[in-house]
Amino acid sequence: MARKMALPKIGVNMTEAVIAKWLVKVGDKVADGDAIIEAETDKSTQEIYATESGIVAKLLASEGETVECNYDIMVLVDEGETYTEEAQAAPAAAPEEKAAVAVETKPVPAAVPAVQTAGGRVRISPLAKKMALENGIDFHVVPPETPGARIVKNDVLRFIKSGGAASAPSAGENLEVIPMSGIRRTIAERMTKSTLEKPCVGLNTTADATALLALRSKYKEKGIKISMDAILARLAAKALSVHRNINTILEGDNYLVKRDVNVGVAVDTDRGLMVPVVKNADKKSLVEVADELAGMVADAQNARLGTDAMSGGTFTITNLGMFGVEEFAPIINPPECCILGVGALKKVFVPDENDQPKLTTTFQMTLVFDHRIVDGAPAAKFLRDLKELVEMPELLI
Repeated sequence: MARKMALPKIGVNMTEAVIAKWLVKVGDKVADGDAIIEAETDKSTQEIYATESGIVAKLLASEGETVECNYDIMVLVDEGETYTEEAQAAPAAAPEEKAAVAVETKPVPAAVPAVQTAGGRVRISPLAKKMALENGIDFHVVPPETPGARIVKNDVLRFIKSGGAASAPSAGENLEVIPMSGIRRTIAERMTKSTLEKPCVGLNTTADATALLALRSKYKEKGIKISMDAILARLAAKALSVHRNINTILEGDNYLVKRDVNVGVAVDTDRGLMVPVVKNADKKSLVEVADELAGMVADAQNARLGTDAMSGGTFTITNLGMFGVEEFAPIINPPECCILGVGALKKVFVPDENDQPKLTTTFQMTLVFDHRIVDGAPAAKFLRDLKELVEMPELLI
C-alpha cells in the first residue's frame, strides 16, 4: 500500500527546512530511522530520518526546495508493489499545488497586500514562495484567491498573468533577490531580541599577547596546533569558574547561575554566523578544548554542525582580528550575560621596567555585558582577571 511520509518536526522552533540533499532515490529500500535527507533548518544542517519503512516510490520535494513541517516529501510502497500516479489521490498536505490544475486568469489588484499572520509572516506555501522569488515577485503583495487563505502556486500564476508582477521588484531595480535562509532569519531574530531587551555596556582593555603567543609556539614545536580562540576559550572558562555571576542568565525574575561553563566561539561560514559551544570547558585541558573546537569549526564550515553542538552556551567569544579589526563591541548572544570581542594583534612600543621603549604585541578585548544581570564593577573584575590569565597563561596549571 502506498503511503506518504511528511517532513518531521525535529525542534520546538522548527517550522520548515530546505532540502539540501536527498540521501535516497527512487527504488531504494529504507527502514524506520534511516537517514533520508540532509536538511537546512533554522539553526543548522542535519540529517532527517525516515519515520516509516518501505520502498521509495517517489520524491515529492526537490533539492533546494523549502518544505514546511508535516508536508509530504516522499511516497513509500511495500516491497513488490507497483506505484502508479493515477491511482493516488491528490496530496493531502497541499492539494492546490497540483501542476495539472488549469489557472483561470482574473484581474488581480497588485496593490492588495497578502494576508499575514499575527507575527507578521505571510502565509504562503513553499512552492508558491519559490515561484514568486524565481520570477522576481515580492510575495508579500500577492493576494490569495480566497481572502484569509494561504498563498499557493495558482495565486502566483494568476498574479503574473494579470500583470501584477509589474509592480513587484524587478531585475532592473534590484541586482538580485535573495530569500532569507532559516539560519539568517534565526540570527536576525536573536540579534533583534538581544538589542531590544538587553541594556548593554561595553568595557575595553589592552592585553599583552607575548606570553600567549609564546605558549602557542611551544605547542607548535611539539606538533600540536592550537588556535588563539581555543586558548582564549580555555582562559575565559577558568575566569568564569571563579566569576559565577558572569556565568549567569536571567529568566523572568530569577537569576540562573549555571553549573556548567560552556564557552561558544563565533565562526564565520558561507551560510552565516554559527557558534559552536565547548561544553564544560573549565574541566578540559587546553589541548582537549583546541581539538574539540577545531572539529566543530570544520563541521560548521562544511554545514555538518548539529543543533546540539550550538546549544547550552553560557559565554561567547567572537574574534574579528583576522580581518584587521582592532576593536569592536559585539551583540550579546541571548540568553547569555556577556560576550567578548577580540581584536587584531598589533605591535606597539611600551615602556619596560626602566621606562625604555620596548616593542611588544598587544590586542584589544571588549567585554559587553547585560546590566540587568551584572553591574560594572563585577564585570570589570572579570575582565581584569581574564587579562591577567592572557598575560600569564601559566596560571592555567
